Order: sequence, then C-alpha cells, then structure tokens
Amino acid sequence: MVESGTCLFCGATLHGRSDKKYCDDMCRNNYHHNNKKDTIILVKNTNAILLQNREILRLLSKNNKTLVKKCELVNRDFDFDKITGVHKTKKNEEYRIVYDYAYRLVNEHEVMLIKY
Repeated sequence: MVESGTCLFCGATLHGRSDKKYCDDMCRNNYHHNNKKDTIILVKNTNAILLQNREILRLLSKNNKTLVKKCELVNRDFDFDKITGVHKTKKNEEYRIVYDYAYRLVNEHEVMLIKY
C-alpha cells in the first residue's frame, strides 16, 4: 500500500489514495468540528442575545404599536447592536428588526415597538 502523507487531525501516516487527508470518518468529522468550533460558539451566543431581545420586545409590546421609555429596554439588558434586519419607511424612519418585532428610536428617551 502507498503512503500518502499524514492525517490532518491526528497526524497518523495515511495509506491509500494520494489525495487522502484523514484516517477515517471520525478524524474527518473531528477536524471539521474543531475548525468550526469558534464560529459555532459565536452563532450560538448571537442567537441567544437575539432571542433575549425578541422576548423583551414581546413582553413590552401591548398591541401592534407601543411607545415605551428607552430605559425600560436598557434595564432589561436589551442589546441595541443585535438585530436581524433594518426597514426604512417612506417617511425615512428606520425600524430595526428582531425576528418578528421591530423598534424605532423616536427620540433619545422613547422607542416605538411594533409587531413586524
């Protein structure tokens, strides 16, 4: 059998095809999992913040449109930097979207919430 280098995950000598990169499926899976670990953690953490933001908006929304004090969001640890989208109205008002809710900063003290 022909040697074809070393396994990218465990470093063992490979035998067989010249383009072989891993000993077996377990080494291949472990290699790819380890390389994605940082991305997976980032995505999980971001999704947790987005879900928390959505829940805060849901709890504060009384009907389709609700005006709340910005401090109510801040006191609940709302993260204004984490959103899923942006929508600009014809009046050039910018709504920041968090899944199925959105909000717009009316002024420095008030926020308009809507069910998107």
